[in-house]
Amino acid sequence: METVAPVDGATALDIGTAGEPQPAPSGRPRLWVAPPLPIRAPRATFAAAIVMVIVASVVGILLLSTETMERSFRLAALRDQKAELDKQHSELQRQIVEKSAPGSLHAAARRLGLVPATDPAIIKLPSGEKIGTPKPGEGPASPTAGR
Repeated sequence: METVAPVDGATALDIGTAGEPQPAPSGRPRLWVAPPLPIRAPRATFAAAIVMVIVASVVGILLLSTETMERSFRLAALRDQKAELDKQHSELQRQIVEKSAPGSLHAAARRLGLVPATDPAIIKLPSGEKIGTPKPGEGPASPTAGR
């Protein structure tokens, strides 16, 4: 038997044998690789979905930007308030130091008509034991005491 093959240059187009009967179909269908079916989405629906996504993104960005700006203004106001409270705190601390100086305490006590105690009594805690006898202080009354 002789093999007959039509050729196109160096490429064999169909290999077959002369005089040989073709094989009978075996009952199974022959399988072919087919390209996938094209997906057809409605263009109007797809375009509307894309536009909605873009609009939602822009609105979201604007909302986030607005919220960020609002919070930055609030933060600036709170910083200003903190600076004012820090000034007030330092002024109050200065007043406390000034008023608690020994000379200031003595002058404030004299204005209230108080005199220094010469022999104070001591009470021990937690027993409550008294050491010494308390005596009132002696001294000239303050002119502002009203005596």
